[in-house]
Amino acid sequence: MQGRILDLRLTPAAIIVWLGAWLLPALPLAWVPFIGALALGGAVLLLLVSYWKVLPGIILGCALALGALGGVAVSISQAARVIAADPLARAWQGQIDKVQAIAEVETPPRKYAAESDQQITQLRLLSARLPPAPAVKTGLKVVAFGQHLPKYPRGTVVETVLQLEKPSRAGRSNAGESSQDLTTVISANTLLEIPGRIIATPKVRAGPRGAAALKQKFAARLEEKLVAADSPAAATLLPAMILGIRADASADTEALKTAGIVHITCVSGMHISVLLSLVALLSAGLKRRWRLLSCASLLVGYCLLLGSSPSLLRAAVMGMVALLALARGREPYSFTALEIAIIGLLIFEPGFGADTGFLLSVSATAAIVLVAKPLEERLQKGIETAKIQGSGRIPLLLTRKYPPFFRKFLSAFLSVSAVSLVAQLACLPGQLLIRPGINTLTVLANVAIAPVVTLLIWGGACLTFLPLPGTLLAKILGIGCTWVMVVARALASNRLAILPWPAGGPGILALGIVVVGLTYIYRCYFPKRKINGNVKAWPQSR
Repeated sequence: MQGRILDLRLTPAAIIVWLGAWLLPALPLAWVPFIGALALGGAVLLLLVSYWKVLPGIILGCALALGALGGVAVSISQAARVIAADPLARAWQGQIDKVQAIAEVETPPRKYAAESDQQITQLRLLSARLPPAPAVKTGLKVVAFGQHLPKYPRGTVVETVLQLEKPSRAGRSNAGESSQDLTTVISANTLLEIPGRIIATPKVRAGPRGAAALKQKFAARLEEKLVAADSPAAATLLPAMILGIRADASADTEALKTAGIVHITCVSGMHISVLLSLVALLSAGLKRRWRLLSCASLLVGYCLLLGSSPSLLRAAVMGMVALLALARGREPYSFTALEIAIIGLLIFEPGFGADTGFLLSVSATAAIVLVAKPLEERLQKGIETAKIQGSGRIPLLLTRKYPPFFRKFLSAFLSVSAVSLVAQLACLPGQLLIRPGINTLTVLANVAIAPVVTLLIWGGACLTFLPLPGTLLAKILGIGCTWVMVVARALASNRLAILPWPAGGPGILALGIVVVGLTYIYRCYFPKRKINGNVKAWPQSR
């Protein structure tokens, strides 16, 4: 750990850009361009001053943070103004009880609660008609709720009737403001998050095209091969793990949530890293540049195929930054790549700042990079030290009885446990924003399924993307998926699987108090430990 380098130069910019993406959309839109101009002007001023005068290196970090904040403000302002100029948005001053729309499905309908028939989907409207007015072209995105909707694939064009709820601020406007520019009476959140309800059965007008059609073809191929496996567990897990097609909420998905392993069904950094390892293995005989190009092609193609999921884009950007560093002959730093991903994605899509999935993905990744990896190295060093000293029960096992097997098993067990524990602790605040309770058996569940998850992703990718008869492979993967569900159901049935804890703000506040108390006790009864490693800082300006 002595040579570990922690680059914190982009940390202020990452924090500021996230706060901006979270807070700016809640402000009146008339304020956002003004804030963006001030931030960009301040960044330029700091850069000019640092060019002519010798200033502390932190000034460069402040300039970058202000520039990133200005970029977020400009992105929010531009997106909201484009939507506000939309013909349907101009007519949308109150609740619209009936709008006939032609829309493209961006997120397939899915049940979000096992005990409810309600489904949720995201639509991008192509045209809309408010009777008796004629149809107008539009581009609004609507989060729509409905019941008994078929599984429309992403990219399907449907015709339906929607009910749009009124915007929170426009509902307080008077009749004289009906023709006023929406940017003066509402915030960006009102425009960027439009809720609606599907009140008529959608009719399919056109099927998916392009990458969406290719994804549907792969999904059909995978489904056809899984029929031979005759495994409900495989039908639930593999489409989600490979293609991001998550199943409806059911007893099985609730068991995965209770056991704390639902993350394996959300395509993110773990899936990307496993697929990259498969590509690197298959291209082992090629030159280095071709191997890097193969990995980069996987990242780009996978994102185009699956769509713009926040956690997937975060992992892909981090992977591209690491590949660029390797291509230039430099060592990639995971935390720097994470900071770049946060800044770039939030400027490109500020809506990710309020996305809980993006928060959980970033929290887990940061914790693994900052805490789990050093902890894993410390544990490995402890195993080697115990082996050399040769005293005690574990050292005797390491040196005398089955040394290679036991050392590898203990090393893998400690590694998975450390990563799982650290990631779970980092994700607790985000999880409490979604639902109450704290998973207590997550580490045990992750250790139990760790031997099969990588094989499931590898095998599932081969079943999906390779035109091979995969009956035997599908049955083998079905056994692995069944094991995952057996673990999930067994742990979920334990009454201690969930520790009762309040959700939302009170739960996060209580968690913070507990963390502060435990930290105080630790500092009182244990000596302070020095953190080994190097911290990179900005150099002084000229």
